[in-house]
Amino acid sequence: MSSKQISNGKVIDKSRVAKAFSSAAGQYDQLAEAQKRIAGRLLSHCPQADSVLDIGCGTGYWTRKLRDHCQASQVYGLDLAPGMLSYAQQQPGSQGIDWLCADAEALPLEPASLDLIFSSLAIQWCNDYHRLFSGIYNSLKSGGQAFICTLLPGTLDELKQSWATVDDAEHVNNFVGLESLAEAIQSQGLEISQSESYTETLYYPDLRGVIDSIKGIGAHHVQGENHLTGRKAIIKLKQAYEGFRVEQGLPVSYQVLELQLKRPE
Repeated sequence: MSSKQISNGKVIDKSRVAKAFSSAAGQYDQLAEAQKRIAGRLLSHCPQADSVLDIGCGTGYWTRKLRDHCQASQVYGLDLAPGMLSYAQQQPGSQGIDWLCADAEALPLEPASLDLIFSSLAIQWCNDYHRLFSGIYNSLKSGGQAFICTLLPGTLDELKQSWATVDDAEHVNNFVGLESLAEAIQSQGLEISQSESYTETLYYPDLRGVIDSIKGIGAHHVQGENHLTGRKAIIKLKQAYEGFRVEQGLPVSYQVLELQLKRPE
């Protein structure tokens, strides 16, 4: 089963995803507050490892952190977006990292060459999870581990509910559930050592802050058609979102899944 079957039949257009993230490269690290919290928590679970890969490395911020945290001597940063990789290569401390422009569903690594794979908020852009986890299995050494976090259904629910009062179009991506992910993982021979889900919520003063936090990091590509919206629709959206306001501001919630996988010895 692929996410093509479990995402209401809609396939993610990888070229559009790459373009969206490439255009966001210069401002990504300043705007990706939720992503930093989530990736930092994931990294804290990673052990020392010699050969590591960061899938969906983006600006390389976490690739460099991963290298230092794991004390790795061989480091790969892989991303679909050439603009992100170009930016990553120019950042201080990026020397010695092998940057790969490739699809996570077609990992270009030698079989059994990695001790550890790290991936924070990237695999939700995949279409075929069997191919993804097959590649992860093949790239890991015997006993190697993968530390992955992705998004679950319910992510950006405030935005989804608010848009539902405006029109019937799809403005928020549908995310794959744990059951489908677990099936794809185990079918490729990987073991799930640990699985944990939690909610990460950030707050913004207004709707503009909400939209910018999503759009500014390139994560605004939605499967299927994107519908143009007029001023009246935005006013209605703003009114609906105000219904979620709390003392801290307007909430943006991410339903996060952390996975620790292992290739059996």
